[in-house]
Amino acid sequence: MSNLQLAVIIIVNLIVILGWTYIISYSQPFAIKSRSAVKKSFLKLLVRDRKLTPKERLAARVGYLGAGLLIAAQWTVEPPLYIAGFICVLIQTAVRKQWNLVALQVNGLIAWIIHLLT
Repeated sequence: MSNLQLAVIIIVNLIVILGWTYIISYSQPFAIKSRSAVKKSFLKLLVRDRKLTPKERLAARVGYLGAGLLIAAQWTVEPPLYIAGFICVLIQTAVRKQWNLVALQVNGLIAWIIHLLT
């Protein structure tokens, strides 16, 4: 896979993800009306009711792209796919402030850059 093909694939994926984010953000959520009051109150105790900011939503989509690139890279063992995947997942973990995962992504990114250069 050449670098041009890889760049085209990444750009197309970003366009699709941004379009999907735009469509999802302006659609109406489905209302669930069949839950009983007790079950609903119990489930509300388990889940935080917090809306994601646009930055967090975009970072999540970029993280999904990164996970897809890492999966594709396992089939092709192409260092540019690994590097792009680690960068995308690094963005997601940094926005979520999951610093232990940021350290893991930086470690993987450095390892694949070294592998690409040697």
